[in-house]
Amino acid sequence: MADSEGLRLLAEIYAVRDRTGTLMDGVLAHAADDIEWWAAGPPGVLPWAGSFRGREGVARWFQVLNGSLEYDRWDPVETFAAADHVVEIVRAGGRVRSNGRRYESDIVRVWTFRGGKLVRVRSFYDTAAYAAAMRGP
Repeated sequence: MADSEGLRLLAEIYAVRDRTGTLMDGVLAHAADDIEWWAAGPPGVLPWAGSFRGREGVARWFQVLNGSLEYDRWDPVETFAAADHVVEIVRAGGRVRSNGRRYESDIVRVWTFRGGKLVRVRSFYDTAAYAAAMRGP
């Protein structure tokens, strides 16, 4: 896959999000049946951490994340592609829904495409900042 193909597919995912209001719609519209979504962190503290597989698993990941966190900052910093991978760096922040505590972190998300389908997403971020916000005062 050409580098520009991955960037085009990611742009399509975000275009669906812009139309529907949720990134999940764009992801699922482009996902392979066996997609894996992985997020860093201890699942006992960060319920969205770990691996979620298949379309239903990815939908569950979005439900858990959105039920736990409310983002009010999502500022793209950089996006680049190499072979089947697109890497995006985002400055993000928001509040934990259950306690109102604030979190801030850069997020590095690695998107992997094969045959025009999204097959894996990996998210790396300051898990300590998220854990501290989740644990509350």
